[in-house]
Amino acid sequence: MENRLIITKYSDQYYPPSPTSFTLFWRRFIPFQLIRFFVLNWKIIRIVVKGHT
Repeated sequence: MENRLIITKYSDQYYPPSPTSFTLFWRRFIPFQLIRFFVLNWKIIRIVVKGHT
């Protein structure tokens, strides 16, 4: 006989882990989000400028 792995539908292993309180803090911390926003926009601007020269 074969050994088969029995998978139950909708078990906990199929859901993503919930974020820690430290992760949630950095996601909600407005100054950090502003810095990330400007860094990301700066990267996009550099890519666009390189494409137009």
